Amino acid sequence: MNEVEIQALLNKAERAIGSAKTELQAGNLDFAASRAYYASFYVAEALLLTENYRFSSHGKVIGQYGRRFARTEALDRSFHQVLLRGYRLRQVGDYAALAEIESELVEELIEGGQRFLAAASRYLEDLPGSAGGGESGED
Repeated sequence: MNEVEIQALLNKAERAIGSAKTELQAGNLDFAASRAYYASFYVAEALLLTENYRFSSHGKVIGQYGRRFARTEALDRSFHQVLLRGYRLRQVGDYAALAEIESELVEELIEGGQRFLAAASRYLEDLPGSAGGGESGED
């Protein structure tokens, strides 16, 4: 497990949440939706790295996160829904020139990303062999 890369992704997720909040306050709902989605995407990538999985497409990251963390209930299934909703909203925000995105949806996405990041951080702290905690098997 590459703990340095995992932590870098979590830091990037935290920065993306901050950026999403800034864009939301500025009224840039399309950019805010994109940054909020990427926050959750980085968290999912970090979690998949704990199992030595790395994917190049968003669809694979979302699908494998669902398979390995939501379906198994290693983390709350609602975080998979945050990823899915975020992906759809980001698609609209990034690719539709006349996108109409409701601020409430972006706010929910940001809040979901914050919860996802917090839950992932707790999960990682409890992993065996992690720097943050868990049982390492050493005496």
